[in-house]
Amino acid sequence: MTDHSPESLSDIEILDVLQSMKSDELDVEAKEMIRQGGKAGRQEAHKQALVALHNSFEEKFVEAVALALGLNEGQAKKIRYKKDRVRILKVRGIDYLAIDGAETAQVLSQVAQAIVREDATVTRDLHNIFPFWKEGWPMVQFDNAYAILSEDIAIHYQATLDKLLQLYGR
Repeated sequence: MTDHSPESLSDIEILDVLQSMKSDELDVEAKEMIRQGGKAGRQEAHKQALVALHNSFEEKFVEAVALALGLNEGQAKKIRYKKDRVRILKVRGIDYLAIDGAETAQVLSQVAQAIVREDATVTRDLHNIFPFWKEGWPMVQFDNAYAILSEDIAIHYQATLDKLLQLYGR
């Protein structure tokens, strides 16, 4: 996380930082992994790219929310968890689940977790998320999953920034 602590920035500087975050690209590292994967390692590269995409989204999301809402370090850590994310934003007047792509953020989180912790096996929560994923079977077609999730998570990130800017600009 970049050192943009709310205490050290004025309101105008915070708005500027949030506005500049609208040009963030979440998939820079993920695209590089895919490029380096080549044809032979295409699926493995996309699998790792999904994890990198999730990490990038979470890092930038937490930074934006913490900055806009003036969250302390403990609150910023909690915002990574769905229940706390929903609760903390709701207290500040934002219905997180109504933001376009909130489900995508949850799916991306579950996919990254399944890749890292479940050896890329489809968990109960991911069953039929994609037509080619069945519970208990290995995840397949990572390239298709990546294409869908990378586009949707970018939309969600932008929609979240719009809500934060709207709230902060009051």
